[in-house]
Amino acid sequence: MGDDTERRQRHIDRIEKKIAKLDTFLKTAEPRLGGSVGEVQSNITDPESARIKSPHRYIQGYNGIAIADSAHLVIVSAEAFGSGSESQHFPAMLDSLEENMQTVTGKEKPLKKALVTGDTGYFSENNLQEAKNRNISVLIPDQQFRRRDPYFDNRKGHTVNRFTAQDFAYNKKNNTFLCPNKKTLVHKGFIKLNRNSGDKYQASPADCKNCRFLSRCVASRGGKTHMRTLYLPVSKYAENLSDKMRKKIDDPAYRELYSRRMQIIEPVFADITYCKDMNRFSLRSKIKVNIQWLLFCMVHNIAKCRQPLALRYGV
Repeated sequence: MGDDTERRQRHIDRIEKKIAKLDTFLKTAEPRLGGSVGEVQSNITDPESARIKSPHRYIQGYNGIAIADSAHLVIVSAEAFGSGSESQHFPAMLDSLEENMQTVTGKEKPLKKALVTGDTGYFSENNLQEAKNRNISVLIPDQQFRRRDPYFDNRKGHTVNRFTAQDFAYNKKNNTFLCPNKKTLVHKGFIKLNRNSGDKYQASPADCKNCRFLSRCVASRGGKTHMRTLYLPVSKYAENLSDKMRKKIDDPAYRELYSRRMQIIEPVFADITYCKDMNRFSLRSKIKVNIQWLLFCMVHNIAKCRQPLALRYGV
C-alpha cells in the first residue's frame, strides 16, 4: 500500500487530474441550450446527455422517441436525443417520419391524409405551426385538457379545472382584465419570461384572499395563497393555433380519437422495455445511443412482422 506520503500524493494527483479535465471542459465546451428554458446544465463525462426525470429520480441519460402506425404498431420513425424535454424535437421527428414514409409508400406527400397524435409534452404553438406549414393534421392536447373533461369530475384525485385567460374579460379602455368574480387585474408592465415576452396583469391580494373562486383560480403553495396573475405572451404568428387546438380537443369526438393514442404507442414502449427487457441505454454519446435505440426498435419491428410474414410466405 505504500506509506502515507505516497497515498497522499496519489490522492493529490487524482484531484489535479480531475481539475485539469474540468478546466479543459470549461474552456472548450459550448453552452447547451434546452429549448425554451435557455442554457441547461452540461455533463463532463457525456456532454451530449441530459438530466432526465425518471419515475423515481433524475438520471443522466437520453430520451428515446418513437412514432408507430396505428394498424400494426410498427415503429416508422425513431431517434434518441440528449435532452429532458421532447417538445423541441417535434420538427426533427416530422422530418424523419416524412422521409421514411416517402421511402415506404413512394408518395411525395405520404402524410396528406394521416393524423399524427402526440402527448401533452409536445403541445406548443411552435409545434402546431410547424405541422400546419407541412400540411400535416395533428392532435396534440394541452396540459390542462383532462381538467376540462367532465368525465373525470367525480374521479378520485381529479383536480379542479382552473380558470384560463379566456375566462377573464378585457377592458380595452383601461387596459385591465375583469376576473370571474368581477375583480380587476391591473397591468403591471411588459416583462420577459424565458425566451418570450408579454404583458403581465395581476389582481390585489385582498381580492384573492376571500374570493369564492379561489380554488379554481389561484394555486396555494406551502399554505400561502398567491394572487392571480395573467401573462399574455406576444404571439409571433398571425393565427393562434393553441386556442384552436384547445377547442378541438374539448370536442367529444376528438377526445375519443385521441384516447386511441394510448393503444398505439404505449404497447410499443412496454414491449421494448418490459417484455424484451431493453429498458436502459448502456453507451455514451448521442451517435452510439441513437444506434442502440434504433436496434431496440428494429427488434420490436421484427417481432411484429414475423407472424404476418410467416402466414403470407409460410416460413
